[in-house]
Formats: sequence, C-alpha cells, structure tokens
Amino acid sequence: MSTVPADTHRPRVLFLAIGTTRARSVCDTSAYLLARGVPVGLVTVEAAVWQEAGLDPRVRIYPLGEGEARHPLARLGRALRRVHKALDTKIYSRFYRLLRPYVMWRVARRSVLRRIEWSGVEQLVLGDSHAIPMGWHLARRHPRLPVGFELDRAPFAEAEPRPEPPAVSVPAPRADLTPLTEPAGIDTDA
Repeated sequence: MSTVPADTHRPRVLFLAIGTTRARSVCDTSAYLLARGVPVGLVTVEAAVWQEAGLDPRVRIYPLGEGEARHPLARLGRALRRVHKALDTKIYSRFYRLLRPYVMWRVARRSVLRRIEWSGVEQLVLGDSHAIPMGWHLARRHPRLPVGFELDRAPFAEAEPRPEPPAVSVPAPRADLTPLTEPAGIDTDA
C-alpha cells in the first residue's frame, strides 16, 4: 500500500529559485526539457514573477509565498512595521534576512515538497544562490539526487525534440452571411 498523497506531482527535473536573478537560464533550460517531453517543476516564492519572466506555462510551479507570509517570523516583521512606522526596522530586516533560508526550508518542507514524488526526480537545479540552503537540505535527504547550478543535459540530449503542435486556426466570419436575428424553426410565432 502506497503512502503517497493523491495530489503528488512527478517532475523529472526540479528547479529551486527563491528569486529571479537567473530567470533567463531557468526559462531556457525548462524550454529545452519541455521540448523533449520532460516534466519540469519550479519551487519559488511567487509564481507571477516567473510568468512575467516568460516561464513556459507547462512548468509546474510550487509557490512558497503564502507559507512564508504565515510564518511567525514574517508575521512578527509585519507587526513591527505597523507598530513602529516611524522607527527604522532595518535591524529586524537584517535579522530576518539571516533567518529567511531557514524559514523558506521549513515552509517548503511542510507544504510543497510533500507533494513531489521524489523517486521520479532525476536532477535538482538551483536557480539562484538563495536556494543553496534548501538545496543542501534536499541533497542530505536524497543523497543520490544530483544537485547543481546547471542542468546536466547528457541524460536528455538523446531525446529528440518534439514538434510543436500545429496552431488551431479559426476561420474568419464570412462577409456574405448576415447574422441571424430571429429564432429559426419551431421557436417562431406564426
């Protein structure tokens, strides 16, 4: 009997990117993989910024932003900013910046990482330097999983790129036809 949740996802390559500093690399690499039929996932803070960066919509995004907002340290920071609007909250910001990797790991571990079937993940690619702590934790949990800043393309190079499906064309309305303004058939009054 399997203990895998029903909403489990099976990416073969998983990207970790807290920010978008290397968005072009992540987008290009995921397009390379998707063209070869390889399922791709991305663990990040916000999905919207990646969609704006041009990430293929077929990439499964696992957002962490809501979980981070619910974390007690993030809530404490918001409360301090509300209470002490006039005071400088740079001290707390520096403190939180040091603890954010820990917060992000806890949020990811409790939410999105449980929905991934790890037996199918072949590579873990770190999309930026902020993802290093989370990548380190995952490398310890999955010691046989290759982890790096770049995709090892060798396992996927042999797969032929799949052709794009043809675009569906919708014929333009004909000018010689007049639109129907009255109901036809048995619905008309005689």
